[in-house]
Amino acid sequence: MCGIFAITSNRRQDIGQILVEGAEKLTYRGYDTVGVATVHKGRILLRKDKGRIEEVAAKLGLAEMPGHKGIAQLRWATFGAPSKVNAQPHFDCDKDIAGAHNGNIVNYLPLRELYTSEGHIIRSMNDGEICVHAVERYYDKIGDMVEAIRKGCGDLRGDYAFAIMHKDDDKVYAVKMGSSLFAGIGEGETCVSSDLPSILPVTRNILNVHDGEMLILSPESIEIRQISDNSVVERSPYISDADIRVAQKGGYPHFMLKEIHEQASSARSLFNAVREPYITNFEQALIDAERIFFVGCGSSYHATSVASYYFNDLAGLSAIPVVGGQFISQFGQTIRKGDVVVCVSQSGETKDIIDVVHHCKERNSRILSIVNVLGSTLTYLSDIYLPLGCGFEISVPATKTYTSQVILFAYIAARIGIKQGVLSKDMGETLLDELQTQLPDLLEQTIATTTVKARSLAPYLDQFPHFYVLGYGLTHGVALEGALKIKEVCYIVADGMYSSEFKHGPLSIVKEGYPIVFTVAPNDAEHLVNHLSEVECRGARIILTAEDNSLLKRYVAEEDYLAVPSSSHYLSPIIQAVPLQLLAYHLAVFKKIDPDYPRNISKTLTVR
Repeated sequence: MCGIFAITSNRRQDIGQILVEGAEKLTYRGYDTVGVATVHKGRILLRKDKGRIEEVAAKLGLAEMPGHKGIAQLRWATFGAPSKVNAQPHFDCDKDIAGAHNGNIVNYLPLRELYTSEGHIIRSMNDGEICVHAVERYYDKIGDMVEAIRKGCGDLRGDYAFAIMHKDDDKVYAVKMGSSLFAGIGEGETCVSSDLPSILPVTRNILNVHDGEMLILSPESIEIRQISDNSVVERSPYISDADIRVAQKGGYPHFMLKEIHEQASSARSLFNAVREPYITNFEQALIDAERIFFVGCGSSYHATSVASYYFNDLAGLSAIPVVGGQFISQFGQTIRKGDVVVCVSQSGETKDIIDVVHHCKERNSRILSIVNVLGSTLTYLSDIYLPLGCGFEISVPATKTYTSQVILFAYIAARIGIKQGVLSKDMGETLLDELQTQLPDLLEQTIATTTVKARSLAPYLDQFPHFYVLGYGLTHGVALEGALKIKEVCYIVADGMYSSEFKHGPLSIVKEGYPIVFTVAPNDAEHLVNHLSEVECRGARIILTAEDNSLLKRYVAEEDYLAVPSSSHYLSPIIQAVPLQLLAYHLAVFKKIDPDYPRNISKTLTVR
């Protein structure tokens, strides 16, 4: 959900500009409202409104705001509708303190009632304002920001991070209590942000922050304190080598299209990021496990769905894919020592996943993770984690991170299959070689050969408020992912289903011209003939992504056949996600929807 960026400096004259630039690199975290607060000549200036960063910045002149320190926030609405009054940052009662948060204050309503009864002036329906009043409540009594923040955090329940400042000093204070937070130390300035990309233009000297810690940022240095006992934490910064250019579109009209095209390079980078002994230890933990659970949300869950087939076929292991938000109620009471829970997340901050981790660690099961953002909460909590190495993924819809997750699962399953004798050495090593050397080229070929047809189908699909995406076996998860992409960026009710289930109800929807999208792996073509036939004879227009296959061609017009390059059965589902991504992208563009920032959702969801 939301994103915060704050900076204090003794050398800048353009504090508003740097706050806007920092906020722009957090746009994927929220675009319901935008706000900036700065301190100038002993008073806090605050400008905010509903809308996206470029709109609000132009309307309110955010980049021209003067001062020596400030906070910017982009909001994805949870408590309180998107509006100017609910936008962050927020003032305290007498406008001496301003702050903004990311996360969820779960006891917002009782605190609002309590603080109001004590005379606090609460202006919004947003839980971020409660963080400011929690600090003010104690500051007015003791006059010390550090102690006031510590005591204020004692009032707050939930998973959150916030940045806060007082008008009478040169400091910015920040807290991490379950949501992501990074800090940077530059020359004569320090900054803090929900994500790394907004810090890198300021400095590459990065300080990781752990849960339960408070940062005291002055222009020259950052001090870390434990919130629980106020003890000082000694931690050295590191130099980040992340490429700032990944946060730029590089000539593409949208980040989503850029990141679709980056999937080949991400596939190549993956095997440089995954190293020994971590991958061997990861595999051995799976081999030794009594039970294996794969847990993810959204696209990451769909990757685990494909992975469960890989582990059955290639590794001879049963792995249960579970939606993160369902895991505790579905399996929580039976989790025990000996179980291994593999958590999959792009951000490493998703609240439902972090809840699963805490629950399972209390029951002494092992936590493994596959994650893209190093330094995230999930990486710190995991017994073993493997990085995806995708670089920053800016567009809200996951593309390259999803694909790299599936590739990594296939790679691990094949390696385990060789060790366990499920795969012959020749077959296993051939598949490993295909994943590492052939797959990137196949992804590039797929983009080149399916883009035109995906674009040409957009006007037809735009006529329908709903349609289905069907998969079978290995491609079931691909169908789920393709349908999600269409829902996310096109605002169309696309249903992903197992193709053999379609006749158990949804078949009644089919009429002349009704579009149904199929994704078919090479070894399953014969199985799909009945499924294709039962919709074709009822007048459906079949759109299909598969390898060139004479049997399938009988049911699909040439312009509706998004043929992918020939490959093995196990590479095919990885490749076939690409035409569905392109279909969603071009349909969104045709509908004049910005696919990078679909309404109502954000990149990192830190609420249940």
